[in-house]
Amino acid sequence: MPMEVVITSNHASNSELKITVYNPIISSSDSPLYPGTLGTPLQQHQGTANSLVSFTLPSPQLWSPTSPNLYHFKVELRHDTVQSHFGLRTIEKKKDRAGIVRPFLNGEFVFQLGTLDQGFWPDGLYTAPTFEAMTYDLKVLKLLGFNMVRKHIKIEPDLYYYACDRMGLLVWQDMPLMNPDLPAPRPGQQAEFARQLNEGWGQLNTTDFELTRMVKNSDPTRPVLSVTGFHDHGAGDFHDNHHYPYPQCGTPFYSLPSSPYDPSRNRIAVQGEFGGIGHIPGRHNLWNVQSQLDNLNQTYEITSTIDIWNYRATRFVEDLRDQAQFFNCSGGVYTQTTDVEGETNGLLTYDRRVLRPDLERWQKLISEIYAAPHQAAGKHEVSQAKPDKSQLLLPALVIK
Repeated sequence: MPMEVVITSNHASNSELKITVYNPIISSSDSPLYPGTLGTPLQQHQGTANSLVSFTLPSPQLWSPTSPNLYHFKVELRHDTVQSHFGLRTIEKKKDRAGIVRPFLNGEFVFQLGTLDQGFWPDGLYTAPTFEAMTYDLKVLKLLGFNMVRKHIKIEPDLYYYACDRMGLLVWQDMPLMNPDLPAPRPGQQAEFARQLNEGWGQLNTTDFELTRMVKNSDPTRPVLSVTGFHDHGAGDFHDNHHYPYPQCGTPFYSLPSSPYDPSRNRIAVQGEFGGIGHIPGRHNLWNVQSQLDNLNQTYEITSTIDIWNYRATRFVEDLRDQAQFFNCSGGVYTQTTDVEGETNGLLTYDRRVLRPDLERWQKLISEIYAAPHQAAGKHEVSQAKPDKSQLLLPALVIK
């Protein structure tokens, strides 16, 4: 496979550099740092800063949730040494043998199943206390069998995404929320907002398509979910439905809201949010914000015990499994990874001390979801399609 790398330096233009690529590894280390031992060298290449360095990787080992192969590499420029990593994979929207539009990973349809992950912490709010704490949530998701996490309206530190790469977790990255400290709207702007208010919350049909084009043009290697639930005008690569507590994913649910905008059924059907079954733990597992504590029993559906929580939550996960088998559902996001201040519907409590799911029950059910779409055809279908190598992500590194 051909590789092209440009090492950019503002202070060492045209200086000689050396790139060492190491054999791919699947890391089991919990260290937040790049491994001290990078493994056995695979290739070494010479070049100059600010110039293209081209080489070929023979028989590249692709990254996937079940085989998270990562290539580590080292760049030496004068007295500086930088280590980094990259993974190789294809991700594309295409039709399976039944003509259903699916997300294909490395040439095969992979059902993407994860949780809504808000990343809140009792003491630091948006900041995890340690790397180990931050990655604990991800380890729980992998233990249960999830292959994806939807990072909800928040950007995490780079080490978070590196941990996802190493563990084998796909990431659905939300666009972060806008800065709330915006200037007050002028009277003319308020009048314009009032005029548009009843039209899709102020969304113009063309806006979805224009913004989606901008995002896709900035990074054409990734599919784009334009509207996650509600007021879908048909832009992007996905039709995403939100419904609580039970999911409504794929036909016939897919055909109802999108038919005016997506008559060709040329998008991937996913369940962007569902579940949200709650259970109020002991006060010692909560955060002492009285205004939030007073309203916990008014959020979502609240169950009285963890056993009942498991009974109710798995009923809706079973619904998703059935929709994956009998309808066109290609992915789902259960709400949510952890409790937050005003919601107690997580797999984990806010302090991460209580794990609610019955481990074996959830593991079995999640494995059934992955197999369900293939069972609809009477067998576990594996596509023979070749991945489009032009869509492989290549490493990029800037040294300044």
